Amino acid sequence: MSEASASVLRLEPLRAWRFVAGKVRTLGAVTSPPYDVLEPAIVRRLTDSDLHNMVRLILPRDPELGPGRYDEPAHRLSTWQRDGVVIQDREPALYVYEQRLQGAVLCGLVGSLVLDPARKVVLPHEDVMPHWVDDRLELMEATDADLEPILLAYAGGSRESNFVSDAVDEARSGEPWLVADTENGAHHQIWRIDDPVVLTKIADELATHEALIADGHHRYAAYLERNRREPDRDGTEVGLAMLVDNDRHPLTLDPIHRVVPGLTLDVVLSRTPPGWQVLPGRVEGVPDRIAITDGTSWVTLQSTEGQVTPTVALLHRELLPAWGVPADEITFHHALADAVALASPQQAAVELVAPRMDQVLRSAVRGVVLPQKATSFGPKPRVGLLFRMLS
Repeated sequence: MSEASASVLRLEPLRAWRFVAGKVRTLGAVTSPPYDVLEPAIVRRLTDSDLHNMVRLILPRDPELGPGRYDEPAHRLSTWQRDGVVIQDREPALYVYEQRLQGAVLCGLVGSLVLDPARKVVLPHEDVMPHWVDDRLELMEATDADLEPILLAYAGGSRESNFVSDAVDEARSGEPWLVADTENGAHHQIWRIDDPVVLTKIADELATHEALIADGHHRYAAYLERNRREPDRDGTEVGLAMLVDNDRHPLTLDPIHRVVPGLTLDVVLSRTPPGWQVLPGRVEGVPDRIAITDGTSWVTLQSTEGQVTPTVALLHRELLPAWGVPADEITFHHALADAVALASPQQAAVELVAPRMDQVLRSAVRGVVLPQKATSFGPKPRVGLLFRMLS
């Protein structure tokens, strides 16, 4: 990939693949949440619910199969292509994707993102776990596909000078190209933008922006590694992505909680370093707090030195080393109840608050990477409505 090709933000049209409504039970029934928010019970339910559910591709039931775990999903996808269960769009387009769920709206453009190894315009904000990068790369290589779009956010600016989001909203005023309802109550619609003049204007405006990787750091790292391994292969210089104007259609930002084996409340009380106030109980309304429980009692920590750095970064940089607990055995939980259910006198659950968007952006622009699983942006695009094949 040339340096020049990735020096500006580029989201290119593609000929997306999709399920054929008449070949599956419903379009919504074959979709799945992203792989990294799938609890085992959800995987079992989705796997059992439909023979064509995307969870059979992105997270099959047999994780112990090692390097061959994705051979069967790759064969399954090939069979779906052969039988016409999934088909490719006839002409390239950028796809406007809208998801509505209980008042929350996700809205943006899906296309092929030109990769940016130099981190000039596509900005990661959190660290990755190498084994998950390897896992996603194995899936991409086995299926020869990008099955799950990563999610990016950018600041589109004022409504008076925002052609891209105006084009998105204009497309949404027409008849949708695809409609699906999913079991969680969400309503999904997709429209196509294929007018060459409009696409050129979108490209020109996006070239003036930077984008933050909101969700999909492991998949993006896998895109980069795929391109590094096959730099001359057509299609490896891009990856499937959804791009959201966070000014026009803001994302939510939630925390990801931790369970820390070996951490006790006695250790927290005796070894928390200076610069932190330790409060008894689970104290609500304290900004940038960290609350810790052993399943019975709580304590709350608050930095006394002013909060510029996101709390999750301070947890990993200051507190975990001071407490003397290894970070490599920590587990991550989107729902606080799931973390608290695992808490015990020898294994504490750590409740975090979400970083502020300005903290995340400031870190990303400076090239500072937050710890792995530092944030949970949402809503997340549903897997299976649109995907990309390399061949």
